[in-house]
Amino acid sequence: MSHKKQTAKRALSVLLVVAGLGSVGIGNAWGYFYNGADLLDFQRHYQQFRDNESYDTSKFFTYTGYVLGIFDRLESRGKICAPSDVRGRDILDKVSQYLEKTSKSWSEPASDVVTESLKKAYACQ
Repeated sequence: MSHKKQTAKRALSVLLVVAGLGSVGIGNAWGYFYNGADLLDFQRHYQQFRDNESYDTSKFFTYTGYVLGIFDRLESRGKICAPSDVRGRDILDKVSQYLEKTSKSWSEPASDVVTESLKKAYACQ
């Protein structure tokens, strides 16, 4: 194979890898556009899992990953003060309760909703 063909083949391979990585990144960017109503939908699948009912695995994991990711960020920055023995289930339940009780939050950005609920649940003294 000529040097030109090898170079062209490598360039095409690199282009395909970059395009593939870019499309994966685009999928993750949608997380920034969730609102409280989306989070409520995801949370219901978490509840269905807890109640041993049929649930959408993708929505279940979106809810748990989203909420626990924000919890970790807030805790690492000292914005919340959770007890040392707090469990993931406790955190997810606190956000679930907030979502169910606070319908005005459904139009707000999901990150703001989760942050507000965690700051209320695990306020620093």
